[in-house]
Amino acid sequence: MKKALLCMIVCLFSMSGFAAWSQDNSKAIYKDPNAPIPDRVRDLLGKMTVEEKVAQLESNWTLPSFPGFTMPSPFEGDHLKEDMMKKMAANGLGTFAQLDEFTGTSGSPDPRRGAQKRNLLQTWVLKNTRLGIPIMFHGEALHGAVVPGATTFPAAVGLGSTWDPELLQKMFTAVALESRAAGNVLVLAPVLDLSRDPRYGRVEEMYSEDPHLAAQMGTAAVKGLQGLGSSSDRLDENHVYATLKHFVHGQPENGTNVGPNDYSERTMRSVFLYPFEQVVKNAHVEAVMPSYNENNGGIPSHANTWLLEQVLRKEWGFTGLTVSDYTGVQELAGRHHVAANNAAAGVLAFTSGVDMELPAPAGFPALVDAVKSGKVSEKELDEAVGRVLSAKFRAGLFEHPYVDEARAAAEVGNRDRGKLVRQVADEAIVLLQNKNNALPLDHAKIKTLAVIGPNGKKERLGGYSGIPPYYVSVVDGIQKRAGDGTKVVFAEGCRISEPDTAPNLNSMGVYKAPAPETDQKLMQEAIETAKSADVIVFALGGNEVVSRESIGNIAPGMSMMGDSDTIELPGRQNELVHEIARLGKPMIAVLLNGKAYAIEQLASEVPGIVEGWYLGQETGNAVADVLFGDVNPSGHLPVTIARNVGQLPVYYYKTPAARRGYVFHDNSPLFPFGHGLSYTSFTFGTPRVDHDTIPANGTAKVSVTVTNSGLRAGDQVVQMYIHHNVSSVVQPVIALRGFKRVHLEPGASATVNFDVGPEQLAILDARMQKTVEPGPVEIRVGASSAETSSVRLTVSE
Repeated sequence: MKKALLCMIVCLFSMSGFAAWSQDNSKAIYKDPNAPIPDRVRDLLGKMTVEEKVAQLESNWTLPSFPGFTMPSPFEGDHLKEDMMKKMAANGLGTFAQLDEFTGTSGSPDPRRGAQKRNLLQTWVLKNTRLGIPIMFHGEALHGAVVPGATTFPAAVGLGSTWDPELLQKMFTAVALESRAAGNVLVLAPVLDLSRDPRYGRVEEMYSEDPHLAAQMGTAAVKGLQGLGSSSDRLDENHVYATLKHFVHGQPENGTNVGPNDYSERTMRSVFLYPFEQVVKNAHVEAVMPSYNENNGGIPSHANTWLLEQVLRKEWGFTGLTVSDYTGVQELAGRHHVAANNAAAGVLAFTSGVDMELPAPAGFPALVDAVKSGKVSEKELDEAVGRVLSAKFRAGLFEHPYVDEARAAAEVGNRDRGKLVRQVADEAIVLLQNKNNALPLDHAKIKTLAVIGPNGKKERLGGYSGIPPYYVSVVDGIQKRAGDGTKVVFAEGCRISEPDTAPNLNSMGVYKAPAPETDQKLMQEAIETAKSADVIVFALGGNEVVSRESIGNIAPGMSMMGDSDTIELPGRQNELVHEIARLGKPMIAVLLNGKAYAIEQLASEVPGIVEGWYLGQETGNAVADVLFGDVNPSGHLPVTIARNVGQLPVYYYKTPAARRGYVFHDNSPLFPFGHGLSYTSFTFGTPRVDHDTIPANGTAKVSVTVTNSGLRAGDQVVQMYIHHNVSSVVQPVIALRGFKRVHLEPGASATVNFDVGPEQLAILDARMQKTVEPGPVEIRVGASSAETSSVRLTVSE
């Protein structure tokens, strides 16, 4: 009896204590939306256990199932598996990536279903954890929100071709709206790596080979995503936090993913780090993601204190989150072997400057024991957790943790955004070659037009794409534009891979070479089809299997490779073009791909060539816009196109002693950086400078008059490059330092001005100090890196 009474007293005492705690907790400062955020963070940290703190630095995810691979999911129909949730989030959860939603309930895109699943997870965490800290959902958004049914824009390399930061900011504002409506608060974009080696399968994710262009486009992307203007305070309900990545891939050895990036500190700072520094300082980005590879001669980025602490935080003043690349922490042990096991990898990554481990806990759970044993200080832990909590408070998640399902259905993939996709795609298309004015086509003179090639009817979106609400193929776009008066016929001609589907991040596939007998049959069919045509439009390029992120072994017997030791058009596409060229028909080529292929043979046989990259859901309409002249092409190359793989590296900003030439072949690029033709002509006047001489801290204004000397309206991208005549440290022969896109009616002129001051003229001297050195400098202005005129400016002693 006494024992029972004692138990009852203890129970009542415990209940009253819990009730008192709950009452106090409901009045806690961290729950007060009007309290200053630093106070809310401090209050919440003071109530958290070590286990709860570490949980805020962890993530989890779900993936769609595919052949040979199934990932356990916490979802069971419209419910959650209680045992999995307790294992995954008993102490809370920092972030979650909901990637299995692409299958939906019917196999079709369903934004409402994705919102419902996020709300299930959020409800569980808020109701079943002691402090009720909401989850901050994250997802991809390189060229559209990677959620089911979201609008898909051109891939990043195509965005770089626009040379239009204002348009990019507008586009990413739309991407942010769809991402947030779907329930994501943090997105893993943009990529600021430089595409200096086209063998690398991930170059489609990058804006340019040039640091300045990448910085300008990255700044515009972050401003569009975050919508925060000049300060990183509150995040509104229409925007998301951006993540710069990958810090820093650079130019992977051998052109292969995760390859070493072993460059000098000078090259790192002046080339690879430059875009990151500019965006961190000018756009106040919320997050940065380290890269998989090693830098600084053997130090992986996830364990690189120099990168993550010295440069990023101390030198640049970054105050946001550092989030690991997926499995990047555990790869410190499993791939790089700089840690004995996952636990050691977690401690190493955290003490090196990584705040959060994505996508699932492997190394960071060890932080609990590391803090309790004194290997990691709780002060360090609190600083990282504080940054996570601050981001959640500033996003309003404590007040509005749930996704509006009706809003998700209305906003994600809204058809009205197709107009914006088309505008971006129109500007992204580059007219590479137009011999004898082969373009634009006059459909009134064409009775039969043949579209031939493996990309004519395929859905080509590129990697890290969602499932768009619709897709217009090249054939469909041309048929719609040509109308009933022109017969449009199609033949595949050959395959790029077998089966030639269009897998992206969410429908993975393994490369298989096309069967020779299938290709031969398709080629004969294409030749017969071409015989009946007045004009042939080739639809060529690559697909998401032959060029993509190379992951390696993802399941038994499945290896996803994506890098290449060749940059020729894959498969038998060159042979297809050569055979049909023998017919003597007028020919045009449209390229859809994620990398700059060496197309020397194509350029010798086909007079009109259009580079489209991956153009998003409006692909066919945008291609037709340019082919038939409804849109005057205005894209310019953000990368250099090599003649062959032996020329690599071929990026334009070489140093004076580089690229001296070869015995057998021309060493000039096939198409230079910045190149882009138009259906009109532009004339550049001689550049002028308002001061012949300036002091080291001064600024001059360089002006050039550009005239549309042709017969139709068009856009020109005016490019300004710097050439140092003499410098204490070797500098590139030419380096982009400014650009402006201008629209001109026929006969109209515009004066374009550029400021030239310390930001444009500074170099890293022998002591690694940024300085403007005295002496003469050439300011070169023109339509490409290979087509400029110059004016001299002198920096005084």
